[in-house]
Amino acid sequence: MEALIAAVIGVCGTLCATWLTQRGGERALAAERQSTEKLRQLEESARNEERLLDLRRSNYIALNQAARRYFGVLSNNLHLMLSGAAARGADMQGAELDEARVLYRACYAEAQMVVPGVVLNAASAVNRELNQAYGILKRLHSGTPRDQDGPERIRAHLDAARDLLHDLREEMRFDLGITPPPQRREGDDCVDS
Repeated sequence: MEALIAAVIGVCGTLCATWLTQRGGERALAAERQSTEKLRQLEESARNEERLLDLRRSNYIALNQAARRYFGVLSNNLHLMLSGAAARGADMQGAELDEARVLYRACYAEAQMVVPGVVLNAASAVNRELNQAYGILKRLHSGTPRDQDGPERIRAHLDAARDLLHDLREEMRFDLGITPPPQRREGDDCVDS
């Protein structure tokens, strides 16, 4: 009887050892699958981060170029107005200004969808000043100025825009990891609506 009990225990031990080995293998395989899935998710996340960074980088380049061109065309129009040459080339200058504005507005609209809040706040401040200068310039060209409209107001908005363009560029470069954090002025934390 003892031999039978020993045999049953031996068979049970062998079966249990096989089962435990199989179970351990299944656990190891499941852990490997889980580790592989986690690695796949991390790689996918890294690819998404890189795509977003590339999207922001290309948007920043386009926005910077378009804003600087818009600023330059506004400034050129102001100089022409002040020199009295505006009447001679008004149609050509107006077309260039409108083209620069359309391109800038498209870049700014895209930026509103893809850039972080601090960069969007800086872009919004630039947008406000450039559009103020544009509005005054257009009203002066059309002969329908408001009471305070004049070249000096355009110049004031362009001077403000120049400083804000610098701030915007610094925010974009920081966001891309190119430069250290920009020095922010007091009140820059405000979110623009």
